[in-house]
Amino acid sequence: MVDITQERWQRLTSRDRATLAAGLARELPAGFSFKHIRSCTIGASSHDVAEYDLAGSTFVLVLGGAVRLGYDDERSWRATATELESWRQSADEYGLEESISEHIAATTLRPRTAELEPFLIETSAREVGWETAAEIAPDVNEIIDEHFRNSTERREVVIHRGRGTALRVRRTNSDEFTAEYSRATTHSELAGGLAKTGFRFPTSDEWEFACGAGADTLFRWGDHAPCDRYPTDVSPEEADSRRQWVLSAGKLSRPAAGFRPDWKHHRDANAFGVFIASNPYQLELVAEADMTRGGDGGCMICGGAGFFVGWLTLATAYFEPHACQRDPAEPISPGFTIGRRVLPLR
Repeated sequence: MVDITQERWQRLTSRDRATLAAGLARELPAGFSFKHIRSCTIGASSHDVAEYDLAGSTFVLVLGGAVRLGYDDERSWRATATELESWRQSADEYGLEESISEHIAATTLRPRTAELEPFLIETSAREVGWETAAEIAPDVNEIIDEHFRNSTERREVVIHRGRGTALRVRRTNSDEFTAEYSRATTHSELAGGLAKTGFRFPTSDEWEFACGAGADTLFRWGDHAPCDRYPTDVSPEEADSRRQWVLSAGKLSRPAAGFRPDWKHHRDANAFGVFIASNPYQLELVAEADMTRGGDGGCMICGGAGFFVGWLTLATAYFEPHACQRDPAEPISPGFTIGRRVLPLR
């Protein structure tokens, strides 16, 4: 369907790119429409990307060809003072003798070349395994009375009900409530459902290329991350507030005004316009049923392993077996698992 390489795309003018991308839209399944060519930049990486719409969901064109993947641990990477201090604290706490560079090499995939066919990828992933309740049931009202009666905060409450099922209640911005029930599902079932609609999950290599967008740095935005908070905190003030909340045994209230973000590259779209690997608690499904990408399920954060190793789980090539390998037969964990659609173009 698409006969264009990354090299040829780079040589085209903006007008020619738009013409080609619009022509592709006419060959896509019903419902797809071409939006525009958008310039996407993060760190030192920048690309002009073709965006498409499908019923309100945005997809971007990722061109195929021979691509470099993995992290080269022999490149001239130097840890910042705060990264070194964070690593020292982690190493002392867990009795680790390896250096910070050795740890990065042990938890990332090695450099390699992969030949990828062009594909469209959904820019935002969604949680899998949840179904919206048609109406507010009595058990939902009980949760609302218990957890939301004396609060106006926009938040969610998840009640685990055994056998891998859960009930999630959310207060929306319009001050209404929604309820979702999780259901036991497997990778095979989810992948089969996608296949019936012409989609699939990205392969691990496709995911990694879409995540890094061609950057050879440790993270898609560069080589470093702020080691005064975990990725789940928007600022050092929020990180300190979380510590104080733990020390207070959960009695400390969150400030009504919240916290002002001072660094959010991991939550911004990358140089392909894709929102990816932003929350270590979320494991993203790929086509390979025995693995996930994009986080560790929050293990480093929950264990208080240290800020640097908490950020490392969002590295483009991050792949630690105990966190990223899974039994394909095991049910998907609701609340911790996300997935996005890919449309192959050949």
